[in-house]
This record gives sequence, structure tokens and C-alpha cells, in this order.
Amino acid sequence: MGGVGKTTLLKRINNELNKRGSDFDIVIWVVISKEVNMARVQEEIGNTLGLSLSTTSNIFNVLKTKKFLLLLDDIWQRIDLLSIGVPSPTLQNKSKIVFTTRSDVVCGRMEANKIIRVECLNWEAALALFQEKVGYIALSYDSDIPRLAEIVAKECLGLPLALITIGRSMASKKTRHEWEHAITVLKNSAAEFPGMGDEVLPLLKFSYDSLPNDTVRLCFLFCSLYPEDNEIWVEDLIQQWIGEGYISGYDNFKEALNNGHDIIGILKGTCLLEEVDKGMISGRVKMHDVIRDLALWIACECGRAKEKYFVKAGVGLIEAPEAGKWPTMAEKISLIDNDITQLENVPKCPNLSTLLLSDNENLKHIHNDFFLSMPSLRFLDLSNSQIEKLPTSICELVELEFLDLSFTKITSLPYQMRNLTKLKFLFLGIIEFNRFIIPRGIIGNLSNLEFLKLDVFKSEDSERRFEIDELGSLKQLKSLDIGIYSDRKDVEKILSYPQLANCTRNLRIGNCNDITSLSLSTSSSSSSDLCLGNLKELQYLLIENCSEIKELKLNKETKEFGGLYESLETMALDGLPKLIISWDARNLHCAYFKKLHWVTLIRCDAMVDLTWLLLVPNLQSLHIDMCGGLQEILSSSSDISRGAYDQNTFSNLKKLNLFELPNLRSICSMSSLPFPSLESIKVSECPKLRRLPLDSNSANNTLKKIEGQQKWWDSLEWENETIKPHFAKFYIRRRN
Repeated sequence: MGGVGKTTLLKRINNELNKRGSDFDIVIWVVISKEVNMARVQEEIGNTLGLSLSTTSNIFNVLKTKKFLLLLDDIWQRIDLLSIGVPSPTLQNKSKIVFTTRSDVVCGRMEANKIIRVECLNWEAALALFQEKVGYIALSYDSDIPRLAEIVAKECLGLPLALITIGRSMASKKTRHEWEHAITVLKNSAAEFPGMGDEVLPLLKFSYDSLPNDTVRLCFLFCSLYPEDNEIWVEDLIQQWIGEGYISGYDNFKEALNNGHDIIGILKGTCLLEEVDKGMISGRVKMHDVIRDLALWIACECGRAKEKYFVKAGVGLIEAPEAGKWPTMAEKISLIDNDITQLENVPKCPNLSTLLLSDNENLKHIHNDFFLSMPSLRFLDLSNSQIEKLPTSICELVELEFLDLSFTKITSLPYQMRNLTKLKFLFLGIIEFNRFIIPRGIIGNLSNLEFLKLDVFKSEDSERRFEIDELGSLKQLKSLDIGIYSDRKDVEKILSYPQLANCTRNLRIGNCNDITSLSLSTSSSSSSDLCLGNLKELQYLLIENCSEIKELKLNKETKEFGGLYESLETMALDGLPKLIISWDARNLHCAYFKKLHWVTLIRCDAMVDLTWLLLVPNLQSLHIDMCGGLQEILSSSSDISRGAYDQNTFSNLKKLNLFELPNLRSICSMSSLPFPSLESIKVSECPKLRRLPLDSNSANNTLKKIEGQQKWWDSLEWENETIKPHFAKFYIRRRN
């Protein structure tokens, strides 16, 4: 990240070595900068070497006999050092080259042997630097100033450049009122703070300017629409980029998603996005507050068009702006994550293309004419709110391409929505469970739909209800996320349309009590089997509350390639009291599920063991809850266990949760497993589980916690007395 102190650190190394001497024959300092001039770089190296003529051969002939340290500051692209006469460092010549850059990509292209990431300062160091720049005199003008100074310093989030610039600006502020005003400006429009718009942000903008293309730049700017410190789910973000039209020209969703992940990688590699490390809960990014200020400043044409991006996200708004105070020139408006209860005005926003109102969890009412003066609106997000009825004016948004109504209280769609024929993205998932009805004739008329998420419920008014057959007319559909809470017939209809089967990514089946047997293969000899194997792109499968399902068959035919077995990443089974999972024990060492990482089993009382998990070699998370009949995770039956369990068993498992399993007595018949990836074990209400398959070599360097009730922990039996103390440091007492 720019302004984090890379140049300062490199300068200090240079100055210290020149002042007190070193083992190097010569230390060379060169500033490269964004617009690299190789002739100038060569000349500076030659000058340091005392050469009258800085040719490639002259530099090479001198340096090949020297033990040199070359310090290169601010590299933005690969530099061919050999072409300007710098020999490669080797173990023999013991020379070193150290460079600073904002980009991980540059590190790779320069073939760096070691990368040291310069992080923002921790709170103590940040406050000390800020106080140093403000000065003791300014801090002592008023007894409230030290407390207010801490608030200002926190707005800089440890970025040295911001701490220094803002600290110097505050050195002349003598009253509490001036400091409180500074806090308001920093929170609401940081670019207007003295020094930010002319010192900090222009320097950081170099990182933005160096992004490879406009697509990546637009994706970066979009992230500023989220609230400060917001942790953004990567897949949701990519979906929104696609919805905005930033990612285009793809043949299928996987291509678009991969493109999005590539952009995420570029933005992380240039420190414009940060990865959120939550252990098993990965797949999220966030934006440093100062970088977010940068993005908003750039989006508003470096402060010249302040209304272009109107962002009041996560600031606690109780009311939306009054009709005359909506920015008429705005192109994007974000009011994400506020406490707005109603939208009673009719704002005039003729240029508005994106409106984000998601996560206003108290929003219940929108004026019927609210959208009438937004003729250019293409992207609308109303998700996660309490809206019960859509305003009729939404049907006038003929340019609309993206509409998210997920997690709202809406019970129906207005029939006139069938006229929004430019819609490409429509998300209706988990709206008002069992009450949401889609009138027939809407979905089928949206012929440009590419991404669709919806749930289908039983309806007494079957004559007017949406029919699965309508989806068959959506020839552009690339991704289907569907929940079927009606009957087997609707699932079979999805399977009967090859296009629908090929683009179904998420499938939820619930309350379908006419399903008795499921197979994950493409075909079955039994007519009672519902075969899901043709869902070739399925990543997520949830089956819940289907009380008559007795069997799930995992019998992969040798000729089956590229089916559900190859694509499935998450499987959840919940409320299936009669279910058993059948599989062929002769296929113990066949990796059926190559991508299946997350398995959840809840209220599946008929299961006695889960030995079929041996077919899931890359399992990362296993959650089992309220399965009353479960006795073993992996069977101890001699017919199965002989030769079945080895050092690779559960080798990728990171998280193991075992809750309310009254009959569970064993995880594995082996006394111990290596568990080379295991991070967390949580156990609750498993009174018969007296042993964990752990020894002193298990989960070395990965385990972070073992959580359970004190009584259970005290009753555990171990292979020998030395093992319990080894794991005691990871134990966390679980409250009842």
C-alpha cells in the first residue's frame, strides 16, 4: 500500500549503512518511480560507482568484482537489471538487491527470493507517531484534545502517511471545537481534510492508475459503495461486478467467476483490497478506510464532481434524504446498512444507474412513485429489508438489469414486472417462506435473464402460480439458484430441461414428502430414485425436512465423468429422520467427491456411521448436530476398517463440530490420526465420546482450539499420560 512507510524504511537502511559502514563494498540507492527511465537508472548507478561513462559493460565490469547492495525504491514493473549491467546476486558474490513495490505481481516478475510485507502501524505506534506530529504544545491547549486526538488518529487506521499529514494539519488547532470539526470532516468527506486531497490521495492514486485496465479500475471503485470496515463476501461482490456489466463476454458463469477472482487477486496484490482472515470462514475482503476515501475521491473525479457517488452507507441514517436533497447528478447512490424505515419521497435522479438500499433491516415502505424519476436505473438492491410490497413504479424501470429482492417480506410480484425485459439478474431467494407467490407469466417473459435465484412453494391457487416450465424459455440463463419446497414433480422438471440442469449451481429441496429415494448418479435401475447426477455444475446441495426419504445412493458408475460428483462443494442434510446413505464399500479409496469441502448433517437419526466420508478426500468442515442414532463417524467394522484408514484419512479436515449426539462413542477406530490441517474441534452433549483420535503428533502447528464442556474434557481417555497436557493448552470450556 502507498504511504505505509516502504521508502522511509529503505532510506533508513541506506543511511545507516552509509553512516556506520557495512560488509558490502558499495551501497547503491536508486529511485525508480512509475515512469521508469532506464537510461537515468543506469546513469545513477554509474555515478555512484564513479564512472565517467555509464554503459552496460562498464557497470558490469565494476560490479562483478564487488560485493554490492542495490536498493531500488518504488518499482512498478519488471526491470531487466542485467541489461543495464547489474549482475545477478549469487551465493558466491554475496551481493544483494532490495526493492520496494506496491504490487505482489512485481515481486513475482522480479523473481524475489523473499517478500517482506510492510504493514500499517499497530495502535500504540500509530498514536505515538500522530502525537509526535501534532506536538506536545498543541495537545496541551485543552484537556479534551488528547481524547479527541485519539479519535482522529483512529481514522487513519495506522497508515503512516495519513498520520503524518493529518497530524501536521492538527498541530495548529487549539480548541476542542476545531478538533470536533476535524473528526466530522474525516468521517463524512475525508478528501476535503487539509493535506488529504493534495498530498495523501494523489500519492495513493498511483496504485489506481497502475491497474492493468479500466475493468479492474471500475471494480475497485465499486467497493467504495460498501460501508467502512465492511467485510465483503467475494462471490457476492463478483456477482455485483457482473451485474454492473464490468465483467462481460463470458460463455458461462464459471468463466465470469474466474475472471472476477482474477480481479480480486490483482486488487489484493496491489494492496487496494485486503483479505479477511477468519480461519475456516474465508472468502471475504475489506477495504482500508483511507483506500476507500481514495476510491470515493477518484469516483467523484478527484473531488470535482462530488455528487457523482453519493455514499452514506453504514452511518446510522434513520431517515432518507428529503426529496429536494437527493443529489440530482448522482450516478451511484449507496444507503447500505442504515436504519431507514420508509422512503416517502419521490427523488429526481435522472442520471442514477445504481441504487443500493440493502441491509436497511427496518425498511418497510416505499412510496408508490419512488422510482418514477430514475429513468436510467440499471442496478437496484433492496435485499435484507422488511419491505412487504413493491411500489408499482418499479415496473417503469425499463432499463433495469439487476434486481435483488432476497431476504425481504414480499409475498408477490406485480404482474407488470414482466415488462422489465432487460433484466439479466433477478434474485428472489428466501423471501417470505411459504407465502411468496410468483404469478404465472412474469419469469418466462424475462427472456434476457442470465442469473436467477428463487424459491418455489406449494400454492392453493395453482392456476395462477409460476410453473417451472417457464424457466425452459430462458435461453440466456447461465446460473440458476433454486429452492423447491413443493413436490418431486418440480425437481424432475428442472432435470428434464438440459439447459436448466447444466446451469443449476445451488439446489435446495425441502418439504417434498413424495421423495423416498435419491441418487447422485445420472441414472438408476429403480424408478423410485430421483437422480441428480445430471446437475453437472451443482456446487451447493441442501435437502431438508423431507420426512419420507429413506436412502441417498452414492454409487458412481465408472463411466460417469464430469457430473455432480465432480462439481459439488457443499452438502447439507437436515431433518431427514429415515435417511441412510448407501455406497459400495469396495470403492473406499475412490475419490468420488473431489471438490466437496463442507458437509453438514442435522437431525438425521437413522444414520449409524458416516464411513462414506472416506469418499470425500478434500473435506474441510464437518458439522454433525442432533443425529440421535449416530454411533461412529468412521465404522470400526473389521470388514470396512481393515486397510481403509491411513495417514491420509481426514488429511484436509480443518473444522470438526459434534453437537447433541447422545450415542456417539467413536470418531475412528485408529488410536490416532495425523490431522495435518485440523484447526478446531467443538464437542457438546456427546456423553459417550470418551476418546479423540489424537496423539502428540496430531495437528502439529495447526490446532487452535478444542471446545467442550468441562465434564466431558475431564472424562476423556488418552493413549498415555503425556498426551492430555499437550492438548490442554488448546482447551476452551464450553458453556452449557
